Amino acid sequence: MKPATKILVIDDDPDLVEALKIILETESYQVVSAFDGKEGLKKVKEENPHLIILDLLLPKEDGDVLCRELKGDPRYADIPILVLTAVAEKVDIKVFPEHKISSLPADDYVHKPIQPQDLLDRVKKLLARSKEGNEL
Repeated sequence: MKPATKILVIDDDPDLVEALKIILETESYQVVSAFDGKEGLKKVKEENPHLIILDLLLPKEDGDVLCRELKGDPRYADIPILVLTAVAEKVDIKVFPEHKISSLPADDYVHKPIQPQDLLDRVKKLLARSKEGNEL
């Protein structure tokens, strides 16, 4: 039996993390979580996830810094990152402009809230693309 696909959710909102976990587990994904940027980096190293769902505004290390760090490291660069954030609602657009978000090396980007089926579709698409890349 093949091991479950592991997804790491990095977000400082425990209610959202729990909701995402419930949605993802309907498709038999194994979900692990972290609630700040530093813990997120530690979990990436410990858990070796197949995909990361990442918020941008995190305590201890912002998600944009973590995203760039992971994509710049050959050990983790192939892990797909789905940025899921409500940054436009939380921050003055001058502080975190849209062009800065779109310049992130993430594999996909979506605003909160996200519909459960949209989340699952995006996750499946990213995992399929990642698997294809690993088989080449």
